[in-house]
Amino acid sequence: MGTTFLQGLEVTGFGLLGVFGALIALYVCVILIGKIPVKETESDD
Repeated sequence: MGTTFLQGLEVTGFGLLGVFGALIALYVCVILIGKIPVKETESDD
C-alpha cells in the first residue's frame, strides 16, 4: 500500500504541476499579446 500511495501522490503532484504550468504559460501569452501595439488603420477615402 505504501509504494502505491506514494506513486499516486507523485502522479498527482506532476499533474498539478502540469495544470499550473499550462495556466502560467497561457497567462504569459495573454500578457505578451496585450503588449503588441495595435495598428489603427483608418482609411478615409
